[in-house]
Amino acid sequence: MRKIAICLMAMIFALLITVPVSAQGRQLRQHHSIEIEVECLETATEIIRGLNGYNLESSVFLHESPHDRGAWRSASFVRRVDYWAFAHVQDVLRGMGEVHFETENAQFLGAQIMDLDARLAALTQEIERLSIMMAASDSLDVLIAIDVRLSQVTWERNNVIGTRNMLLAQVASPVINIWINEAMGERPEPARAGFGSRVVDSFMDSLSATGTVAGNFLVFIARVFIPFMVYAVLALILIWVCIAVRRRRAARPMLAVAGTPLESTEEWATVSDEAGTAKEVETPHEPTMADNKEGEQ
Repeated sequence: MRKIAICLMAMIFALLITVPVSAQGRQLRQHHSIEIEVECLETATEIIRGLNGYNLESSVFLHESPHDRGAWRSASFVRRVDYWAFAHVQDVLRGMGEVHFETENAQFLGAQIMDLDARLAALTQEIERLSIMMAASDSLDVLIAIDVRLSQVTWERNNVIGTRNMLLAQVASPVINIWINEAMGERPEPARAGFGSRVVDSFMDSLSATGTVAGNFLVFIARVFIPFMVYAVLALILIWVCIAVRRRRAARPMLAVAGTPLESTEEWATVSDEAGTAKEVETPHEPTMADNKEGEQ
């Protein structure tokens, strides 16, 4: 019985050794890059969308080829997949077309995760000790100091937990960079245009160019002369205002000699001449009924 038990234990140990350990168990961050040439870009894109995981980035480009070989399209994808489907996705990508470039690398994150676990355990123990001290203390100053330190330790613990979760997510979800180039086809030879069509095209191009030049010239005239017109209108308005003010000042009546009122039959006005001297002008006397009687006598 003892021999049978020893044999069974040896077989179990051998099976455990031969069972492959996954990348997640080895705590590896895997990164795979591949460049493929396909016949149809749309078909390749649909296949990639149906694979496991999701796209972090995706873009499509249109290229012009020299040597008259026509245009071709290319696309790039950055896709994150589950670790258990990583090998299957690689096989599907290799079967989509001709592989021009492929590389794969892995980085061991076990040491970083172990260091974060140790820091997390120490911070958790410190939080527990601070909580016990806060419950047992009666001093206000001590409670304030413990509360400040507890806030700092809690922030550090949350930061460590976030970093650890990010590393575990990178281990659990490898990243694949995919470049797809669509196969280029021969460009058909362009048909040569006849003499008449070339003449018509030249005439239309000349007409279009003439219209463009005329339009630009009109725009130039408008941009140059409109400000001058505005300034001219403003200058005319200013001159008219100055002339009106000067006339009003010249026609404004002034008071008579100080202390003597104006008579109803006579009006006196003062007018400023160009030399700046004032002269009095007497209005002509209108004949009255009394003057007429005296003249008859």
